[in-house]
Amino acid sequence: MTPTEWLARIRHDLVKRLVWPARDRRDAGGVPTAGELAPRLIDEEGQPISADDLWSALAAEAPPGADLAAFGAAVARATAAGNAGDVEGVIALEAAYSELARSLNHKS
Repeated sequence: MTPTEWLARIRHDLVKRLVWPARDRRDAGGVPTAGELAPRLIDEEGQPISADDLWSALAAEAPPGADLAAFGAAVARATAAGNAGDVEGVIALEAAYSELARSLNHKS
């Protein structure tokens, strides 16, 4: 898998699924309901998976030499923010993704 393909998977399978509900809530206004920002993710076999476990699986396929520490920490923060109903905390994952993409010399 090329770095571009890997980044596309990260964006589609993880970032988008975490961030879009938070953006929708921000745009609609109001306070998120319990669990509204906690993602319901599935793995490649269609089984439920946590954001942290999905990130671990995706990280295992990362391009050689990629520095994943900052993005991994951002995933953990976004997950915690989602569980706490912190809209902006979840949306911050987008900036972390952009930084990851820049570090691999690709545009997201």
